[in-house]
Amino acid sequence: MSDNSQFDVYAAFYDLLYRDKDYKGESDYIDKLIQKFSNRERSKTTLLDLACGTGKHLFELVDKGYAALSGSDISKSMIEIANKNKEVKGKDITFYDYSFQESNKITQKFDVVISMFSAMNYLTSYADQCKTLVNIHALLNHDGIFIFDYWNGCAVTENYSPVKVLKKQQDNTELTRVSETTLDLINQRATVKFSCSFIKDNQRLADFVETHYLHYYYFSEMKNLLVSHGFEILHTSPFMHTEKPITPHEWNISVIAKKI
Repeated sequence: MSDNSQFDVYAAFYDLLYRDKDYKGESDYIDKLIQKFSNRERSKTTLLDLACGTGKHLFELVDKGYAALSGSDISKSMIEIANKNKEVKGKDITFYDYSFQESNKITQKFDVVISMFSAMNYLTSYADQCKTLVNIHALLNHDGIFIFDYWNGCAVTENYSPVKVLKKQQDNTELTRVSETTLDLINQRATVKFSCSFIKDNQRLADFVETHYLHYYYFSEMKNLLVSHGFEILHTSPFMHTEKPITPHEWNISVIAKKI
């Protein structure tokens, strides 16, 4: 992201923007993957969600019986919202405000690390990708698993939309976001400019612009990154479709990798 302070402004509207996102379905999917590819019972499994946002996946997972749940995000404002929701809901989740690259500051070890919503695509340099995978490897216990999803470059270059408009309404508030996307095919970079307007009681309260820089990955590139950093790939599939074969046209790819 180009500016963390801008992303903190975005945090105030994040939950409204993704109000219709199927966090429950995605959390059930994550849980099924853990049960299939981990050799530990839930009651003995500790889990960390990196780039957790406001903690929505963790709040869905918290009642499934895991030994301990934690989350971390680069945005302090996101984590403030997560902590407030934790208090309101009375849930026992630990939150940190570390980025992928700073996650080595978390001293606990985990059986499972997850990173959803294609957060790995925000690692736009090889150095950051390597630092992140080194950190995740160190955060995992022996035979721990890393579950994440990423944008598939084959689909991105063929099917991206230069302009999208998203509108969300709740009670007397309305949020409009226009996203403009350009691709750098040489450096495998997508630049997404978000222009947002927030209206409440028919009054425009805020306008802000954010530019997000993302790196899209190709299959062999992701495999090489994981293997060279001490991971064995256990399974890949289209996101949310464990039994479906991968095709070049699938935008989001799920990966389950084991620490070796």
